[in-house]
Amino acid sequence: MRLLFEGGNVFKDKDGKPLTQRINQSDVPATVMWLEQLTGLDFTSDIDPETNKPQRWLGSTGKATTSGDLDLAVDLNEISKEQLAAKLTQWAQSHGEDPALWVKKGGEVHLRTPITGDPKRGFVQTDFMFFPNLDWGTFFYAGGTDSAYKGMVRNVLMSSLAKSLGLKVGANGMFSRTTNQLVNGGLDPDYVAQTLLGKKATRKDLKNVENIYAALARDPNRDAKLADFREYLAREGLREPESPVSENDVHFLARLRDRIVNQGMVMITEGVRIEHPEDMVFDLGSQGIQQAITGIVNTAREPNTATVKWDGKPAIIFGRKPNGDFVLTDKAGFLAKGYDGLATSPDMIARIMAQRGGERGELVALYQKLFPLLRSAVPPDFRGYIQGDLLYSTTPQVVNGSYVFQPNTVTYSVPVDSDLGKKVGQSEAAVVIHTALEAPGAQAQPIRAAALKPVPGLLILDPSLKEPRNIKLDAATVNSLKKIATAQGAAIDQLFNPQELRARKITNLPQLMKTYINSRVREGNFTNLLAGFGPWIQAKEPAKAPRIFEWATENKAAVAAVFQAFLDISKLKNDLVRQLDGQTHDVQASINNEPGHEGYVGQGMKFVDRMRFSAANFARNNPDLT
Repeated sequence: MRLLFEGGNVFKDKDGKPLTQRINQSDVPATVMWLEQLTGLDFTSDIDPETNKPQRWLGSTGKATTSGDLDLAVDLNEISKEQLAAKLTQWAQSHGEDPALWVKKGGEVHLRTPITGDPKRGFVQTDFMFFPNLDWGTFFYAGGTDSAYKGMVRNVLMSSLAKSLGLKVGANGMFSRTTNQLVNGGLDPDYVAQTLLGKKATRKDLKNVENIYAALARDPNRDAKLADFREYLAREGLREPESPVSENDVHFLARLRDRIVNQGMVMITEGVRIEHPEDMVFDLGSQGIQQAITGIVNTAREPNTATVKWDGKPAIIFGRKPNGDFVLTDKAGFLAKGYDGLATSPDMIARIMAQRGGERGELVALYQKLFPLLRSAVPPDFRGYIQGDLLYSTTPQVVNGSYVFQPNTVTYSVPVDSDLGKKVGQSEAAVVIHTALEAPGAQAQPIRAAALKPVPGLLILDPSLKEPRNIKLDAATVNSLKKIATAQGAAIDQLFNPQELRARKITNLPQLMKTYINSRVREGNFTNLLAGFGPWIQAKEPAKAPRIFEWATENKAAVAAVFQAFLDISKLKNDLVRQLDGQTHDVQASINNEPGHEGYVGQGMKFVDRMRFSAANFARNNPDLT
C-alpha cells in the first residue's frame, strides 16, 4: 500500500533544503481559494457533515492547527493528472519560472503553492490526489479523524481485515485478490464496512482505528483479521489500541481506577507493554507520581536491575514446540488464530509470507538465512519460545577501527580489538534476546544468552548491563516531585476522578493528555507545555473542548501540577539514562550522532529519552507522517 501524504518535502533547492513550509489553519481557506482560481476546480462546495469541512480537503488540511501540506481530492471525471500538470506547468512558464521548481507529477500532482496566493508569505506543498470515485476516495483518505492514529494506520488496518477475507482495499476501492477485479459495491464505504465488519456495520465503524477495534470486539475471527496489522504495528514501533470494553466493564474499570487512586495499587505490566514513568501521572494520578519516583530511585541505587533496550529490527520469535520441533516466526505468526504461523521449516516461512501478500522477498530470504543458525543455537531439550530482535544479517563494516551497524534508529559501534568486537568479526548475523515464554499468551520471563548454544557465524546478545555503577540523582528534582505529590496529590486525583470525567463526558482526558505529549515529542520540544494544551485540545477535540476547558478551569492548580510532575519525572529519568549511557559498555550507541542507547528497562518501567530516541524513531519509521 502506498504510504499516504509525502509531508511537503517534494520541492527542494540544490542543497537539498525544502522550498516549502507548514501552513497555519487560518491560511488554508484563502490558499485553497487561490488554487480554485488557478485550476478552475471546486474544492470547497461539498461539505463533510461530520467535520463540517470541505469533503475534498483530505488528511489534516484545514483540520489541524498546522499542516505539512495541502491534500486536495480531484475527480478524474473532471480533469486528468496529465491535463492538470500541463495547466500548472503552463502557468509557471507564463510567469517566467522554471516549472521543475513548481510542478511535479508522480502518483499525484504536486504544486509549490504561495500561501494565500502571496509569495511573500512563503510556500506550501499542495498534493492533488486523483480519484475515479470521490465518495470512496475522500472516505479512504479521511481515516485519522478523532483518532490517536494517522489515516495511514487506519488504512493498513482495513487492508489487514480485507486480506483475511481474500480481498484487498486501497485508494481505488475493494478488490478480489483472486481476480483483481473491483467487487460489486466496492466503492461504497457502507458496503465495505459490512463486508469487513459484519452486516450491521456502517462507514462510521471504519472511521478510524478505534472505531474498527470497537466493531471487532466480539468478532470470533478477530485475531485472524488483525494478524497483518499487528505485524505492522510491531514493525513500526506503534502500540496496539486497548481492547474495547462493554458498559458493565466500564463501571468495573471505573471502580478499579478509584481503588488505584484512593487506596494505591502496584502497577501491573504485561510482557513488553511497560510504561514511561512520566506517563504514570496520567494513568494513576498521585500514585503514579509516587511509583515513578520509587522506580527511578531504586534503579539508580541498583543499576544492575536495569537492562539495555536494544533497537533491533525486525522482531523475531524462535524456540521449540512441546514436541521439540524448532520454530522461527514473527509476532503476527506467533499469535495467529486463523492459520498456523509457527514455521518449522524455511519453506513454511515462505508460504506464510506469500499468504500475507505484498513484496516480501528480502524478508523471506532473511528468515531463511537465520533459520539454520537459530535452530542450532536452541538446545534440543529447550521448550518454549524466545523473543528477540535482529541486529545485523551480514558482518558489519569497519569504520574508524570499529564495527558499525544500524538495524533501526540507533547506530551501534564496537571496537574491532575488543572482546566483543572479535566476536562480531567472526559472525554473519547477530540477534539480541530479551524474554522467553512457555507458550503464546504466557507470561514473559527474562532470558540470557547463556541459555543458548554457541554457533559459528551467529552472535547472540542479551540486554544485561556490564558491571554498572551506582548513580546519583538530582536531589532537588526528587524533592520537587515529592512536594507535588504531597501538596497537589488530592487535587490531581480529583482532576482524574473517573465519576467526574464520566459525568462531564470527558472520560478520555488522561489519554488525551498522553496523546498531546506524544505530539510534542514529535515536534521535538516541551516548551510552554501547559500553555499549548488548550489550543491542541481545541483542534483535536473541538466538540469536547468546552467541557474540558470548564473542568480544567475548575482545577487549574491540578492541571499545572500534572504537567509539572511530567516534566520533573522526565528530567529525573533522563538524568538516569544519561548516567547509564556514560558507563562503560562494550557497545557504543548513538542517535543522530548523539551518544546514547535507545533506553533501559527496570522496575517495570522503560527509561527512554523521548526527545532523543522516540522523536528520531518516529521520523525514521514514519517519514510520511512527520
